[in-house]
Amino acid sequence: MQSISLPLAIPGFNVPAALTLPDAEIQGAVLLIPGSLFSDVDGNFPVWQSFPRVYAHLAEGLARHGLASLRFAKLGPGTGSQEVDPTLAATSRTWAGRHRTARLALDLLRTELQRRGWERLKVAIAGHSEGAVVASVLARDGVEADGIVLLSGPSVGILDIMLEQNRAMPNASEEQIHTLEEVVALIRRGEPIPNALKERAAGPTGAGALVTFPPDALTYMREVDATDPVAAIAHYEKPVLIVQGGADDSVPPHHAEALRAARANRPTECAFFAELQHCYKKVPPNTPSTQSFGWPGPTDPRIDEAIAAWMECL
Repeated sequence: MQSISLPLAIPGFNVPAALTLPDAEIQGAVLLIPGSLFSDVDGNFPVWQSFPRVYAHLAEGLARHGLASLRFAKLGPGTGSQEVDPTLAATSRTWAGRHRTARLALDLLRTELQRRGWERLKVAIAGHSEGAVVASVLARDGVEADGIVLLSGPSVGILDIMLEQNRAMPNASEEQIHTLEEVVALIRRGEPIPNALKERAAGPTGAGALVTFPPDALTYMREVDATDPVAAIAHYEKPVLIVQGGADDSVPPHHAEALRAARANRPTECAFFAELQHCYKKVPPNTPSTQSFGWPGPTDPRIDEAIAAWMECL
């Protein structure tokens, strides 16, 4: 297989992207949309010293099945994204800017395919985690693609995901959860967070993390949270593949079930893997969440197999 580094130009930024091409005859192409955290082009999270390399592994797996793919970095520190115009950059840091970035990445994928004479290929959009919500919004808005893949996609807004994750933590106290609920309510209303609440929320995660966000980041969180992933994908007429790990403690399996239920009689397939976590790896039991998330090694080959088999039937 061949991996080609490309610049993805979006308003205010140059973003690292990579086109992975199979050695064998090409069968189709996939756009990979990253999730919510600051990920580099390969799906590592340098700011947190977490290196699961999830998107590069997925791209390489897809290539083994004859599928080309384009992946790109998420804006943020350590991801390689370079700001070139501060005024325009502000528009790309928004939730609407995130959708536009994905559309520009899809355009880049199509351009690169056309340059090589592959103009009639089947093209799917695959979003991981928050990226699945982006993919669903593009589907709702009529993006030109042959199908959508939801990889560990949430069925609720991002702030509800945070609440769910924190409530599931074994050592979380009622006071910590109540503080997080207070912070979330203020963010949703667009109100400032009082200093007294910031002091009470102190800590590296949960409410403690949210209260350190700058205003534009809180606005982004509010806009993402206001998007209903179920409503976005429910009426999409083309095929959808839902991929879910049963050991995912970031976006647990009931979210996949809710997305599937919302699809009613529309063409939908589910690929469920009981022992896999959020980045589609099998980790030892009782591994701490942060360590599990960044588990090294390739993604499970059944993931790219499922995507390839689904695309073959599009």
